[in-house]
Amino acid sequence: MSYIDVEYYIETIKNPEEMAEKMAGIQSIGILKNVSKSVKQRLQKHKALVKEVKITGYKKNYELPTCVKNNLKVNCAKVILSFPVCNFDGNIAQFLTTIAGEIFDLQEITALKVIDVKFTKDFLKFFKGPRFGLEGVKDIVKVKGRPLFGAIIKPCVGLTAREISKLAYDVALAGADFIKDDELLEDVGFNKIYKRVKAVSEGLKKVYEKTGKIVMYAFNITDYPDRVFMLHDIVKKYGGKAIMYNVLAGGFPLLKKLSEYTELPIHCHRDFSVAVFRSKYIGITSYLFTKLVRICGGDMIQCGGISSSIYEDDDEVLKSFSACTENLLHIKKALPVSSGGQWAGKLPVNLRKIKNNNFLYLCGSGVFDHPDGALSGMQSIISAYKAIKNGIKLENFNCKALKKAIEYFGRVIY
Repeated sequence: MSYIDVEYYIETIKNPEEMAEKMAGIQSIGILKNVSKSVKQRLQKHKALVKEVKITGYKKNYELPTCVKNNLKVNCAKVILSFPVCNFDGNIAQFLTTIAGEIFDLQEITALKVIDVKFTKDFLKFFKGPRFGLEGVKDIVKVKGRPLFGAIIKPCVGLTAREISKLAYDVALAGADFIKDDELLEDVGFNKIYKRVKAVSEGLKKVYEKTGKIVMYAFNITDYPDRVFMLHDIVKKYGGKAIMYNVLAGGFPLLKKLSEYTELPIHCHRDFSVAVFRSKYIGITSYLFTKLVRICGGDMIQCGGISSSIYEDDDEVLKSFSACTENLLHIKKALPVSSGGQWAGKLPVNLRKIKNNNFLYLCGSGVFDHPDGALSGMQSIISAYKAIKNGIKLENFNCKALKKAIEYFGRVIY
């Protein structure tokens, strides 16, 4: 029998050992009363097992709403359950239902977080992972020995295809390796995706003819399943080099299917998913979310940002980075993306803490809100990297765009 271990943090008014047994039963074979002995024996191979229960503390307050009114003592515990792989095989939807299903409804549980899953060979054999991955994406844009630098088109919604094309042209000319739609923009009446792909691809072709630089633009194709594949084909037909997919809004099963179908790298956004992993008392961890995105085929995965505007501390972001590149047998490494309130002045701390060049440094307002416009905004990012490589403080580097960025955005973080 092959099992996969899932680690939970729980808070419960019940005995944690008894609670763990109940969790294992609910998420596998369920109730065994009034079942014959022969059926019970046959069902044993499908029963989840309690591998470990470790009490980590006690508290008085309930973190989650519950109809249990009494102010009972709450037990805090680490629980590891082992699930038979044969219960779900490679069905990612069924797997998620199994590890994070009805147990979240239990009134006796006042906090429940899925911390991690130890993926096994018998489980991973059902997944192909990223088609391009970290190395494939870098090969397409011909970048070696440094991070990729990218921009998120701003304003988010309301621009025409031609206006977006002009902004993309400017930042590409300034040195961007990657550009993407904002996640709030998709195939809409005022900006149809086929028009956007044609206009942007024309602009990026001009950049290539002028500079020889290949720039990747990811078009947002998150939609109903049939439309996702249709939009993918439109992007490919009109010269697009990447697609973007909002994972939890669109669904893990569709990402897995899309990754097996696509001929373009998939940039995976995490909007909506943060509603699932922000609280430490419910949901799953951002680290586990990132691993799931990777095995389902995400080539580039947004992991939050170092010293960013988001809620996570840097250690948590770096853990998501590790989920993109840690050993998962045949699954290729994904390209981690540092994004969220980034600008030229935060590049030094990103490089110091990430400690390698295998990431995409992605800026939105840090490029497009630059006082002198998008071209200067992208120039400030590129100049910041040049300064760092030459051992020069950003404040002392001879670049007008970088100096303006520091004046406008504030203190450089080293």
